[in-house]
Amino acid sequence: METFDVELTRIRKLSPSTQDFRFQRLDGTPVGYEPGQFYRFSFADEAGEFERSYSLCNFEEDIQPSYLDLVISVVENGRASRLLFNSEVGLKANVTGPFGRLTLPREMPRRLFLVATSVGIAPFMSMLKALEARLLAEEVEVHFIYGTRDISEFVYGAALTEYAATHPQFHLHVCFSRDDPVALNQFRGYVQDQLFQLGPDPESDHFLLCGNPKMIDDVYPRLKELGFSVKQVVREKYVFAKAVSKASAAKTQPMTEEQKRLLAEKMKKYSS
Repeated sequence: METFDVELTRIRKLSPSTQDFRFQRLDGTPVGYEPGQFYRFSFADEAGEFERSYSLCNFEEDIQPSYLDLVISVVENGRASRLLFNSEVGLKANVTGPFGRLTLPREMPRRLFLVATSVGIAPFMSMLKALEARLLAEEVEVHFIYGTRDISEFVYGAALTEYAATHPQFHLHVCFSRDDPVALNQFRGYVQDQLFQLGPDPESDHFLLCGNPKMIDDVYPRLKELGFSVKQVVREKYVFAKAVSKASAAKTQPMTEEQKRLLAEKMKKYSS
C-alpha cells in the first residue's frame, strides 16, 4: 500500500448519468495494483477534506500506467458528485491503496462469472487485459453479466462488444431493467434472471460480484443454497454516500477559526 498525489487530466461523458475521470500520478510512477482493486481518494472542498473509494477502470493502457481511471455515476446532492461533476482538469487529490480482494482467481475455474450493475463494471473492465492471456492459455469460459437501466447507460458497450467478438471464450450478457433488447446478447430484466438461467455449478464455477447491494444480497444466498462456498463467491458492494439534505446542512455547526485555518492550508496544498 502507498500514498501519492494525483491530478485530474481527462473527463469524458459516457452516458446521461455517468462520466469517467483520469487522474495522473504527479510523480509519474506506475500504479501498482491487481486488476479489480480499489483506491481511497482524499478530496477537499469548501467544507473540508473527505474520502471516497473507487475501483480502477484502467483498460486502455500500457502494462504499467501512471494514471488511474474512474467511472462514476452522479448521486443527487452527493458531495463527491458535486465536486467531480463540476470540476475541471487540474483538480488534485491524495490517493491511498490499493485495497480489495475482488481479483481474478489464482487458479481459473472452468467457468468464471463476472457480474456487475451500474458503475460496478469498473473492476471488471480493468481485468480485460489480464484475462486475454488466461483465455489463451487455459480452458476457461468467462460470462460477463452486466445490468443497467437502459441502452443509453450501457457504458463501455463498444469496447465490451468488440472484446467479446474477438475472444470466443468470453460471453457478454447485458440486462436492461427499463428497456427492450436490441441484440442477441441483450435481455429485459435483471442480472439475477440471466445468471441463474446459465445453471451455476459449484463443482466448476467461480463468481465475482460487484454493484448494487440489493443485487448482491439477492444473488449470494441463492448461490449458497446451490452449494457455493464463500471462497467461490467474492463480493464487493457499491454503497453510495448518503445525500445531505438542506435541513441537515443547516444544522451543521460553523467551523472554528482553527478549522478554517487548517482548511485554508489544505486548499492551498490542493491548488498549488
